[in-house]
Amino acid sequence: MGQETLKTALLLNAVDPRVGGVLVRGEKGTAKSTAVRALVAILPEMDVVEGCRFSCDPADPGSWCGECRDRREKGKLPKTSRRPYVIDLPVSATEDRLVGTLNLEHALKHGERIFEPGMLAQANRSILYVDEVNLLDDHLVDTLLDSAAMGVNTVQREGIEFSHPARFILVGTMNPEEGDVRPQLLDRFGLCVEVEGVREPESRVEIVRRRRAFEEDPSAFARHWMDSEDELRVSLKHARLRLPSIDLADDVLFAIADLCGRMGVDGHRADLVMARAAAAHAALDGRTTVEASDLHTVAPLVLAHRIRKTPFHDETYDEDRVLSTLRNSFSSSPESDDGHSSNTGAEGGPAVGAQAPSRFTTTSSSAEEPDPVAAVAALDAPMDAARRSMSGRRQETISSDGRGRYSRSEPARAGSTDVALDATIRAAAPHQSTRDGAMAINVMPADVQTKVRKRKVGATVVFCVDSSGSMGASDRMDAAKAAVLDLLVDAYQRRDRVGLVSFRGDDAEVVLAPTASVELAQLKLKNIPVGGATPLAAGMVRSLEVLEGERRRDSDVVPWMVLVTDGRANVGLNGGLGSEDARAVAVRVRSAKVRVVVIDTGSGPRSVSGARDIAAAAGGEYIRLQSLDGSAVAQAVRARLASD
Repeated sequence: MGQETLKTALLLNAVDPRVGGVLVRGEKGTAKSTAVRALVAILPEMDVVEGCRFSCDPADPGSWCGECRDRREKGKLPKTSRRPYVIDLPVSATEDRLVGTLNLEHALKHGERIFEPGMLAQANRSILYVDEVNLLDDHLVDTLLDSAAMGVNTVQREGIEFSHPARFILVGTMNPEEGDVRPQLLDRFGLCVEVEGVREPESRVEIVRRRRAFEEDPSAFARHWMDSEDELRVSLKHARLRLPSIDLADDVLFAIADLCGRMGVDGHRADLVMARAAAAHAALDGRTTVEASDLHTVAPLVLAHRIRKTPFHDETYDEDRVLSTLRNSFSSSPESDDGHSSNTGAEGGPAVGAQAPSRFTTTSSSAEEPDPVAAVAALDAPMDAARRSMSGRRQETISSDGRGRYSRSEPARAGSTDVALDATIRAAAPHQSTRDGAMAINVMPADVQTKVRKRKVGATVVFCVDSSGSMGASDRMDAAKAAVLDLLVDAYQRRDRVGLVSFRGDDAEVVLAPTASVELAQLKLKNIPVGGATPLAAGMVRSLEVLEGERRRDSDVVPWMVLVTDGRANVGLNGGLGSEDARAVAVRVRSAKVRVVVIDTGSGPRSVSGARDIAAAAGGEYIRLQSLDGSAVAQAVRARLASD
């Protein structure tokens, strides 16, 4: 019921798996998983080599695994038919479960290393489904996408070297509230669909009715929709046969390239995916020529997750802008006057979905092209981005305290106690035929493997806020308090904690100890006094003490100090000079490997800014906001956290 865009994206991949899979983003309870599983019911049966562990296609010798090639040299390959599968990859999957590993039983019995296929082998020529793909280990997502792009899984581990076909439709679903996929991986998904629940009461009622009908009599429900499924299955089969003959004219290719260029898309993957998706859509629509209507349909799916985003301007897919760009691209195409396109189906009649005889039809009432230049952000270009190279992403890290889930194994080091029994046995198994001993499995010290555990970690962000009597103190404090509350709204999903230190007079105080509680922050931040001198060094020392305490609590935490000040320090430590002591403490903060962002609230020239000097000494990032408000500060900090 509904979700037409999602169904279109899935069908395009079913016609041509080279489109690159689908990333489905949406709120809970919107039938994301149901749609994926329903796709299998309409996929045509496929021929497979009987007995092949990788479901090789008997009609495509170029894609055969080594085992099928060996069998073919000895005689004919028997074949059989079956439906594709949906292979579920759990978030907790390990690398060996995904790519394959040593066949332990065979190694123990015969002392030989042979390959035990993983989930990529099971998914060959089928659907690989990953729910909550945003929570999957990055290296597993990399492996998935590499295999999907190459069509081959190559394994080199535990003394095994093996390759097999891995051509599958990759479908990942996610709830954005639980965290996003990093941009480098996002681009690797061919298509992206945003889904949301149906709002109209009539449609919601119909969803309930259909669900109840299915629960009361699943067989009767299936029979009711059998004719529609058969019709779609036949259409899909014909589209696959039609695909090799699809014509991609030069003006269509020019329009694709021009559109991707104007939309500021990085690289060329979007161009390739759009060409394949447009061809698949034309084939599904019963035509052999790609038209503007095909690009109109697939452009949102290809570009929605590839529009370049800057830290302070969240560019989003703008349909009016894309339609206008497509219109201009076709009109400026070198072959725009050839008139090759038509709204005619393969059988001579009107094509499915044909709307008008014109080359391009738009639903937008605006005839003007929106300005492709993004609006000026509220932040000046970052100055002095002297960022430290700190390895690892804050969202997930190798655990140093034995906590977290078992991700992979490695050879044991001195003092290691977290033994990976499965990996240890696999390492010892091939050597059993040459070892003497009374044990069923004789393990030597060199065989012992330990677990590498990973766990999600968050950041601890301490706002160090200048509440002295200098100009704009109240504005600084109001902006910082609003930013703290803003960041805490989504702190639970990022495992972040946020605190605030205020400095004024001759000292600094912890107003809000690091917390993930919005309620506690609202209570603690109500009334914070302002006025007095500027003990910048004391504020940084107190903030550093708070962060070091957090690191003692959790050694994997990522510490951040956000300094909100005009940099005019006039009170030092123990009677010292304010500016010199502040720079000395900044160097100490840098040595402690604390990430620093300095938000300059001063009004003087940047070249003489004390805040800029502090940022340089701390090895942090210096920025100056045109408008000091909580939203802008929170956005600045959130962008830095996301890029870490």
